[in-house]
Amino acid sequence: MDHGLMRGLFCLFLLVSLAGFCIADEAPGYSVYIQGGESSMTEDADGLMLVTIQDVVPYICLEFEKGDRLLPISDVTIFQFPLYAALVFSGTDGDSVSLIQISNLSLSDDNKDLTLQINPLEFYEGEMLKGYAHDAIAIEKISTETHKSIGVYMEVPAQTPSNIRVGCYYESNCIYKCVGYIGYYC
Repeated sequence: MDHGLMRGLFCLFLLVSLAGFCIADEAPGYSVYIQGGESSMTEDADGLMLVTIQDVVPYICLEFEKGDRLLPISDVTIFQFPLYAALVFSGTDGDSVSLIQISNLSLSDDNKDLTLQINPLEFYEGEMLKGYAHDAIAIEKISTETHKSIGVYMEVPAQTPSNIRVGCYYESNCIYKCVGYIGYYC
């Protein structure tokens, strides 16, 4: 067999196999948007920063490639941490963006206040929040007094959490209610 033909077939094989590895590089995911009112920043006993967001909108928006879905704000507690996020503080002076890593979060009993336990990010290597990375400033430089609202954009890897509520049941105000990522809410 001709050596040139063998080299060509070998190069074609390498090209096809390497292209397959490049495509499978990153797992798909989705982003979650949470909107709230005024916020405050404090430090806990362990030295981690806490961002408390007041007047949280009662729904979160999951943004998939194929569309969006609204879920109750209480479902924000099912995600596995840590998560990368962009905090967008909006006010009369414009917007301020900071990239963070959420270590944990908690929601008040009345679902009105959301507290994020965070670590500031010095750099971001992912894809979903890349649009916010070039405008990002250190969170320590942001003054919450001048901002009237905050948006939280979380990057969630496409892994099903182990504590997800799945199942369907009957409810008095709804004929049939399915709960979970693939379920629908009444």
